[in-house]
Amino acid sequence: MTKEDASAALGVSKVQIWRLENKSNTVSAERLFEIADLYGVDPRKLLHGEKAAEAPHKLYARIGEVVAMVEEEAQRLDVKPPPHLVGEAVVEILRQETRQQTTPDITPLDAMKYQGLVSLLFKQISDL
Repeated sequence: MTKEDASAALGVSKVQIWRLENKSNTVSAERLFEIADLYGVDPRKLLHGEKAAEAPHKLYARIGEVVAMVEEEAQRLDVKPPPHLVGEAVVEILRQETRQQTTPDITPLDAMKYQGLVSLLFKQISDL
């Protein structure tokens, strides 16, 4: 999103957007939530100031771990789930993993924690 897009969406000048990006201006709680909503991020991420390049890298790594874990569980159960069901499992696990976090966790994924969830989702296939 460009500064022009952000300024138009928030109803402020490009200079104000620049000041916010460079921490030259403070922001109200209400404005913080508007900005977070505009960019599709958790407002706590904006407060913590995590480097933008680190967060996506960690998230992509976690997504890879979750996809691998779901595929391994499908093999263990000897099922071939349709892609949409694999996607549902991945999304739900990521949702649970990030529910209380503002940044992607770097600890190893606990596959045992989600075996029941994946088994339940994939059981739908064998019940058909």
